[in-house]
Amino acid sequence: LPSPPSSSLSASVASPAKTGGRELIGSRSHETDVVVVGSGLAGLSCAALLVAAGKSVTVVESHDAFGGCAHGWERRGFHFESGPSLYSGFSTEESPNPLKGIFQIVGEEPEWITYDRWGTVLPDGRKFAAKIGPEEFGDVLDEFGDEGAREEFEGLMERMKPLSDAAQSLTSLAIREDPGAVVTLGLRYPKELLQTLAAGQELNDPFQNIMEETEMKSTFVKNWLDMLCFLLQGLPASGTMNAVIAYMLADWYRPGVTLDFPRGGSGAIADALLRGVLKGTGAAEGRAYSDAPVEEILVDDAKRACGVRLKGGDVVRAREAVVSNADPTVTRRLLAAAKAQGRTSRELDACLDRMADGGTGETEGAIPDLASFIHLHAGIDATDLPPVPSADFPAQWAVIRDWDREGGVEAPRNIVLCSMPSLIDPSLAPEGKHVLHAYVPATEPYADWAGMDRNSEEYKAKKEEAADFLWSAIEEYVPNARERAVKGTVQIGTPLTHERFLRRSRGAYGPRVVAGENTLPGHKTPMGGLLLCGDYPFPGIGVPATAASGAIAANCLIPVWKHWNLLDRIKLPKK
Repeated sequence: LPSPPSSSLSASVASPAKTGGRELIGSRSHETDVVVVGSGLAGLSCAALLVAAGKSVTVVESHDAFGGCAHGWERRGFHFESGPSLYSGFSTEESPNPLKGIFQIVGEEPEWITYDRWGTVLPDGRKFAAKIGPEEFGDVLDEFGDEGAREEFEGLMERMKPLSDAAQSLTSLAIREDPGAVVTLGLRYPKELLQTLAAGQELNDPFQNIMEETEMKSTFVKNWLDMLCFLLQGLPASGTMNAVIAYMLADWYRPGVTLDFPRGGSGAIADALLRGVLKGTGAAEGRAYSDAPVEEILVDDAKRACGVRLKGGDVVRAREAVVSNADPTVTRRLLAAAKAQGRTSRELDACLDRMADGGTGETEGAIPDLASFIHLHAGIDATDLPPVPSADFPAQWAVIRDWDREGGVEAPRNIVLCSMPSLIDPSLAPEGKHVLHAYVPATEPYADWAGMDRNSEEYKAKKEEAADFLWSAIEEYVPNARERAVKGTVQIGTPLTHERFLRRSRGAYGPRVVAGENTLPGHKTPMGGLLLCGDYPFPGIGVPATAASGAIAANCLIPVWKHWNLLDRIKLPKK
């Protein structure tokens, strides 16, 4: 998928904007403090923070565009994006969102457009697009909920308040995986740490426990909360940590809350982080290479990660560390040569085997992957369609087909998320047109697609079947959407697309971590100088989680005093 031409930073050469006033031509071999493999939001967050702390950093990306699943591309004047579509906590200066804090530290940020409605289509065909926040959602509960729905939801919010305060009180940007955390957490945020500790194990317990404790009877509220949990962590309430849903409830159901959208699309987020990387100069020079697939992670005689070899032979040496934002299967493959040379430990091999297993059952202690995605992207004719979002025509909506289907919210193709971002930012589509994106969120079994020849008639037919299902969800709000499609703009993404274009093994975005049952290994590995970041070391599949993961990896490489100084730049909500 091509890079967006409108993005001046998504070029295929290394940091032409910031390499001592000259483009790097020819060999890309050099030495730096830290090499970051992969430019997803976690990798870019990590790299930008390291540059802000005075480290020299090089980001190497195999794709022709930076941003991982948040990158964008253009076709026939339409701007498409492969990843997230719901953002909050960015348009206010004081925010608990870790990515907002990263923007404040690195001094770069997109321009934000605010809006306040998100639509829902219920299984019986009824639909609503109430403002987020407590006011109109109460009316939704009265109109669409069953007996006692409003009272039970309000009672739940009251019960969750101490946990919500605890979940939002302590910024994840202060976390580090070494004794320095005593300073950045305990001394820097003592009241917030005590508040979090007071909540204790309950923050890590399944949200289902609180639903049972409050004796919730409303089927509508139970279903709604199951869906929110699933959209946050890829799991229903029975497997979602209280901390995750507590954070979201406090964020979405507070007075005056809005949703945010980056002007120019999600790629603007990656561009802002990339600017944070490339603004480094001198001893803190930042470089970034796209079209730079890594052949292997280099390991020295002391069994320490010391750089990467790119396909083509160029070598980037790392004086301090290599941070892999690639998934564990890819990371393990990049260490295959080192393993063959006896330079990896049994502890590291076992750790990566568990993380890369994906649920095959071949490795003891492995956590299964989340399921994959299917997507539909299209440009459409907007004749007679509203130019701005409203309660009758929202920019984003969810379609739920059957609350009672076996598997619930995790059942394949049971929930579809639809987005028409050109209603929010008209620059994303030509005049008189709209751009659409619909997808199933982590419910598509990879096994249904594994081994297919992408050029076969079988694969093409399966894609068309998926497209028909997604068009039906879009047409809940957009009449005759498929007849409106502009020729040459319809694109169907499958688990194999995620595997090929976004380098996601088995098309998955992280492990299916069940609260109370599974734990993740963290960002440090048994190999010196090798850290991981992204959706495998840190729970949650959303933007705040991946940004927090990149920050924690960076913090492990920053002296405590510099980390403390960086925290001076963030603005947290006053309690």
